[in-house]
Amino acid sequence: MLLRDLLCCGWKLEAVPENATVPHNGLKVVLRAGASEARLRIFAYKVTTSGRERSHERRVEITTTYQSGLRRLASFTDIVLGIDVASGKYVGVDSRRLRLGGPTHNASSFFDLEGLSVKKGNLLINPRSATSTIFPGGIELHAFFDRSRLSEYLLNQREIHSGLYAYGGAFSGPMPVKNVTWPESISTDKTTGRLFVLSSIPKNRKPKISRAVIEAAEQEDLAKIARRQISPEQLKRILSICDEIGALGEQAVLKLERARLRKLGLDDQADRVERVSLRSVGEGYDIVSFEDDGFTKRYLEVKATIGRGFVVDVSRGEWRAARKHGDAYYLVRVISAKDSPEVFFVRNPVELENQGLVTRTAIGWKIDLRSVVKNA
Repeated sequence: MLLRDLLCCGWKLEAVPENATVPHNGLKVVLRAGASEARLRIFAYKVTTSGRERSHERRVEITTTYQSGLRRLASFTDIVLGIDVASGKYVGVDSRRLRLGGPTHNASSFFDLEGLSVKKGNLLINPRSATSTIFPGGIELHAFFDRSRLSEYLLNQREIHSGLYAYGGAFSGPMPVKNVTWPESISTDKTTGRLFVLSSIPKNRKPKISRAVIEAAEQEDLAKIARRQISPEQLKRILSICDEIGALGEQAVLKLERARLRKLGLDDQADRVERVSLRSVGEGYDIVSFEDDGFTKRYLEVKATIGRGFVVDVSRGEWRAARKHGDAYYLVRVISAKDSPEVFFVRNPVELENQGLVTRTAIGWKIDLRSVVKNA
C-alpha cells in the first residue's frame, strides 16, 4: 500500500531488489528528491481496537522492538505507521516506541478515534498523554493523514513528533494524487539494486512563519498581516498552523473532560465524550461532554491560542448556541496550546454581556475573559 501510494503521488520507481518482493514488514526504501536522499526502514501495522474496552480508543500494536530483537541499522531512519484499512488513513507513530517492548513486545501506541476523521488532504498532529518517560512531558504526538501527505510525513517525521513542525518542510502540503497501480512487470534495468529506490522533483522548503504573525492570524488582525506582505500561499500555511493549534487545544480539553469523568467513576460517560468539530463545523461548539451527574450534557466551545491572551472572538453561530444552551454551554480558553496548555472554563458566556465584557463586531462578538478568569 505504501509504495503504491507514493507512486500515486508522483514518485518514480528507479530501482527494486532483484526479486522485487515487498517484505511483510521492515520495508527499506530510499527517497531521492534532487540532491537530498532519505533512507528509511518502515514498519506498518493495522489499526485495531484498543482491547481496553474504550470505544473512543484505537491502537497500533507494535510487535517488534529493539528490546525484543530488532537490530538498528545505522544508515536508516526507522518509521512506524498505523494503517486504518477502512478509511485508507495513516497514523504516524513516534518511532521512539521501538525502544520499548522487552520480551513481551508491549509497545502499543494508543490514540483517540477522532484523529481518523482528519479531512482529506490535511495533516493533523494530535497530542496524547503517555506513561513512558521516553516522551518529554509525558506527551506523545500522533500524526493523521491520507496518502496526499505521506511524502511530507516521511520526510519530516522527526520534527513532527518533536513538536517542532510548522508545516513548512520538504513536500509540505497535499500532493496531487493519481490512481496508479503497482506494475505487473518491472524492467530488468531496475532490478539491479538491493533496495526500493524512488525519486521525485523536490519542493522548495517554505520560510518559517513567525509567532507574531500566527498570533495576528488568531486574532484576525488583518492590518498586522497586511503589513507583513503575506502571500496567499503563506496565508494558507498560517491558517494550517492555526488549525493545528486549535486541534491541540481541543485535544487538551478532551483529555481533561475524560479524566474528570473517570475520576468520578463515570467511565461510560468518559468514553462518550465526543469531539464534534471533527464531523461538523457548524454546531456552535467543539466538544459534547457530561456534567458531574453523568446525565446532563455540557457543550464546550474551545478557543485555543499559541499565546496567552484572554480576549476571544465568538461567531454568530457560537453565540446562538450559547444562548440556546445557557448554563450547559462553556467557553473554554486554552493558552500556550502548542507549548504547555493551560485551560480555563467560562460557563454561560452570554451572562458576561451584562458585565460589559462583550463587544459586538462585524462578524460576531468579542469577549474579554481576563477579569473572569482572574476571579475564577
